[in-house]
Amino acid sequence: MPPPKGREKLLEYAGNLGLEEGTDEWLTFFDLAASEAGMIPEDIADDAELLERLPLLFRTARGQKLEDKELLNLVEYLRGATKENE
Repeated sequence: MPPPKGREKLLEYAGNLGLEEGTDEWLTFFDLAASEAGMIPEDIADDAELLERLPLLFRTARGQKLEDKELLNLVEYLRGATKENE
């Protein structure tokens, strides 16, 4: 059975599961719900700079080689995003 599409219902489910907002489990829950629905998670969709880099991620996931500069740019961006979340 697919997950509900409405955020309110997902919030209700997350609460019933005892998931705390911002935890890895919380993010995984919402990421899986979005991906199962064929959508990009809201926090990623709201980040214009990250959206610009998604094609690099898609090419990598498909096994296509990235140019060194593209790969370095992606790594640096992800490192910056990780530092912001700490």
